[in-house]
Amino acid sequence: MKLHTKWILITMLAVVILSPDSVLIRLADTDSWGLVFWRGIGFGVGVLLFLVATRPKSIRDDFYSIGNEGILLGFLFGLNSVTFVLALEFTSIANTLIIISSAPIITAIIAWLLLGERVNMATIIAMLVVFSGIYFVMSDSFGNINIKGDLFALSTATMMGISFTLIRKHKAISMVPAMSVGGFSSAALSLIFAPTIFLPIEALWYVVAMCFVCTVSFILITLAPRHVPAAEVGMIMPLETVLGPLFAWIIISEEPSNKAIIGGTIVILTLFIHSWYTATSEN
Repeated sequence: MKLHTKWILITMLAVVILSPDSVLIRLADTDSWGLVFWRGIGFGVGVLLFLVATRPKSIRDDFYSIGNEGILLGFLFGLNSVTFVLALEFTSIANTLIIISSAPIITAIIAWLLLGERVNMATIIAMLVVFSGIYFVMSDSFGNINIKGDLFALSTATMMGISFTLIRKHKAISMVPAMSVGGFSSAALSLIFAPTIFLPIEALWYVVAMCFVCTVSFILITLAPRHVPAAEVGMIMPLETVLGPLFAWIIISEEPSNKAIIGGTIVILTLFIHSWYTATSEN
């Protein structure tokens, strides 16, 4: 098997593994802030163990090399975890994942603003279509509590855009240690707001599962762009936006609204076509 094909399959596996994450959060059915605490601890420890296992002699240098912007990136990762869990508290899994799927387009905007990267006409058209689709999805929430969750999801996508831009700016440096910093950052932040960090025993197993899922998935997704063009990775990522709501429908009977289905289809197709166009243009 060619190295390129192998990493395409690994990336697809990573996205499939990540897809039940939102359902696991629902099944845990516990205080969001307490959940953020243990989710952050588990993720931070998981990434740290990966670094210890793969680079035991250089782990201190790896953390030192990320610098101040790596610490900022870690804080953004942590904040992402917080807003993602809060989004799921107030809105549907489908809305959350559809809105977050706009992160690649938001990344293009932020990279243009901060790094001066050129945005071509295909990307501009994709931006307009994606944001139209997301507006259509969010319009179902106008005037009710769900809009709060939709805005948390949009905040998550925006912080992901900033994070991806920082990673791109420092692409010569491995930012995997920043993910561990992010896990511990979210745990520390949750201590300010959590009424308790106690977890019911029935929720504990779901938290352990989601920590495993997130650690394995994000490590593989972070490593994939070293072997597969970013545009091809971008074609695979919308798979989570399809599988996540599907798992929610099958496992917890959470049906997406008609607007989520229509708007989500617009967003996913646009992201896929844009990534395909970018990948073919680069070849």
